[in-house]
Amino acid sequence: MSANEITQVEKIRHSLAHLLAATVTEMYPGAKNAIGPAIENGFYQDFETPSPITEDDLPKIEASMREKLKSWAEFVRKEVTPEEARKEFARNPYKLELINEFSNDTSKKITFYTSGSFIDLCRGGHVNDAKEINPHSFRLTKVSGAYWRGDQNKQQLQRIYGLAFETAEELEHYLEKLEETKKRDHRKLGEDLKLFFISESVGAGLPLLLPRGEAIKNQLMKYMRAKEEARGYQYVATPVLTQSALYERSGHASYYFENMYGTHPDEEGNVFYLKPMNCPHHHMIFEKLVESYRDLPLRLSEHAGLYRYELSGTLTGLIRMRGPITQNDSHIYVSPEQVEAEFSNVLQLFEEVYREIGVKDYWFRLSLPDFSKEKYAGTKEQWEWAGGVIRRCLQASDLPFVEGLDEAAFYGPKVDVQIKNVLGKEDSIATVQLDIVVPERMKLTYVDSEGNKQYPLVIHKSIMGAFERFMAFILEQTAGKLPLWLSPEQIRFITVNQEAETTAYAQLLLEKAEELDIRTVVDNSNESVGKKIRTAELMKVPYTVVIGQKEIEKGELSPRIRKDLVVEGRNEQSYGVDQFLQSIANEMHSRVSKSSL
Repeated sequence: MSANEITQVEKIRHSLAHLLAATVTEMYPGAKNAIGPAIENGFYQDFETPSPITEDDLPKIEASMREKLKSWAEFVRKEVTPEEARKEFARNPYKLELINEFSNDTSKKITFYTSGSFIDLCRGGHVNDAKEINPHSFRLTKVSGAYWRGDQNKQQLQRIYGLAFETAEELEHYLEKLEETKKRDHRKLGEDLKLFFISESVGAGLPLLLPRGEAIKNQLMKYMRAKEEARGYQYVATPVLTQSALYERSGHASYYFENMYGTHPDEEGNVFYLKPMNCPHHHMIFEKLVESYRDLPLRLSEHAGLYRYELSGTLTGLIRMRGPITQNDSHIYVSPEQVEAEFSNVLQLFEEVYREIGVKDYWFRLSLPDFSKEKYAGTKEQWEWAGGVIRRCLQASDLPFVEGLDEAAFYGPKVDVQIKNVLGKEDSIATVQLDIVVPERMKLTYVDSEGNKQYPLVIHKSIMGAFERFMAFILEQTAGKLPLWLSPEQIRFITVNQEAETTAYAQLLLEKAEELDIRTVVDNSNESVGKKIRTAELMKVPYTVVIGQKEIEKGELSPRIRKDLVVEGRNEQSYGVDQFLQSIANEMHSRVSKSSL
């Protein structure tokens, strides 16, 4: 089958988009359908409706679609003139806009497709006969807002999504997979595990981390800082506000302006931006610290909160947010002679970190420019050289990688770390970029061994991407059952009663655990032991210990171990207090526990 050939399931999905349009425009007089393509796993259709359609309406729309399908047969194609098309869709501004575009392009034919009594403007790609559609193989799933043709300055429409497969069994299998995914959705886990929330008073895309969520993020940050400092990275801090002139100098004002938040001018007329990236600020530090080739390589790191404007419809918990995006960000300033070794070291660090944390089945994508588009600075020769350097590093590392066009940053090629999420979709979780443009643009220089001024190259590295996003990824991969070292609460002591002796002993254990930096909670609430244990299980606490008179008298603890944790030589038996706590501390620091990550 050729790349352009339409599969049977795609034909089914496209046909169902027509069926949905026919049903909604009949059920809601005055409704106008816009576009409705087949997409991965299903289809959607955009509508302008006289009154909102809610997800509560979907079952009756779906039932009406099945009823209407009984009277549909083949899709009849008819080629029409622009005048005929305009007459048919005189009251539909969305179709008229498309018709006017088609009529200005002589290479495009205007065609109608009819099934049942429904006519739509379409170029084709349907089933031969509507009887090929299994009436139980599709399901309407959600309603969302969508701007006409993706332009936020145009009319906002209602988009109805549906799932569709060739068989009812395939649909059922996918729905089961979706249910499992819902359990792993980091937004739900964030609420259930009291990690973060989003407040309408603060604003969309601006999550608030609760103490337990901040504990996870802090562990990731401490881990990466230790890794980087051991490799010669120096940590810096830069302001969240910066004058517009810096972004004009770096070029970000031209290429990134629509994603930047600005402020009102101050009394001197200066406009400031909330920083969406750290690189221009680190370039200022380069100017301060570097004079000659002897100062290279310079490796700078920062865990700084960034702010980026994202369309509200694209915001997704911690994965797609407006801020603060705490980026695991580094910039390595090198000479041309150093770039290959430094880039290879970065790839090795990726491999080491992901191996230790347990990230599996990832691959790299070498993102190169599409020079047919005017979005890339520099010369073609510079890009080809830089792409060649990265390609050699990837080949030498023996790491799996693919190449892709039109994904590069404006200032140089990059390597994205790709992985499949719980639904099997491809996600980028981190990146490393080679900047071949901005140093020259900003006149960043050093003196080489022969006394000549040269422009450095800059490797932009982010092993974990944004810590918040990486945390979301780990939550979804583990279904919230985090490995011990990342768990916001590692041990929970549960008292069998609230008597003074029991309470005092639990407090003593808490203090002993905290001396070993073990994150510990005492549940001394006036609830039954069974309910307390169940609460700890729901919070996915790795180790739960019940404290009663027996434990006090014997000085031994019998931990309940979260089922997914597998530690060699450990089971649910009795341990001396110091032995147990030291064992947990050792496990925490060595990261020997094996979770479902």
